[in-house]
Amino acid sequence: MVEIGAERARVLPWRGSTRTAYLAPVPDSPPPSSSFIERCVERLSSQGYAGVVTPALAPADQRPFLLAGFEPHEQLHLLAHDLLELPPFERGATRRAHRADKRAVLKVDHAAFAPFWQLDRAGLQEALEAVPLTRFRVSTAAKGAIAGYAIAGAAARQGYLQRLAVDPGHQHEGRGLALIADALRWMRRRGAGRAVVNTQLGNEAALSLYSRAGFRMQPAGLAVLRRALD
Repeated sequence: MVEIGAERARVLPWRGSTRTAYLAPVPDSPPPSSSFIERCVERLSSQGYAGVVTPALAPADQRPFLLAGFEPHEQLHLLAHDLLELPPFERGATRRAHRADKRAVLKVDHAAFAPFWQLDRAGLQEALEAVPLTRFRVSTAAKGAIAGYAIAGAAARQGYLQRLAVDPGHQHEGRGLALIADALRWMRRRGAGRAVVNTQLGNEAALSLYSRAGFRMQPAGLAVLRRALD
């Protein structure tokens, strides 16, 4: 964590890299200024990092980073759900994730995502701690093997489907939809009036799944920003 006055940002290695840092605004804190971001960058450079990336940011949140020399690295679709009509939910289709499941969850994550997006243990923990309330569920196959997982979050009246992954060998079995249905119901019980999720441009399989679950594409997308450190 970097703190300067009231401004705060979370800092950790990006996906376990010793060369790339991850710099993320802290929810419920004042929006970071470009001068604060510049000071964070100076600190990361002095620690030997060669580059720094952000989480997926909305256009309004990107501005101070762009002023501090960041550039778009990955573009993402943003989708939203009004939590009124939810997809069918089958009780017992998912279960609570346990600490001992994390190794298997990361194995699923690595099978489902391209290298840039894969989580390591620190990244998984970051996803679990990103918002005040979190739900961590898994879908299991034969003999209890973990075939998919989802991390959902809630803050104020906003819900977040922060991470969803299904092992390629168990896709098209309804597991992704079951994990989404569980997450959306939990968000609504927690008082959320809207849920959001993002996915990479060109990920047609994910877009189709989210559409079937009731998510709708939003006009303004998101972007992961990056800056090289000299």
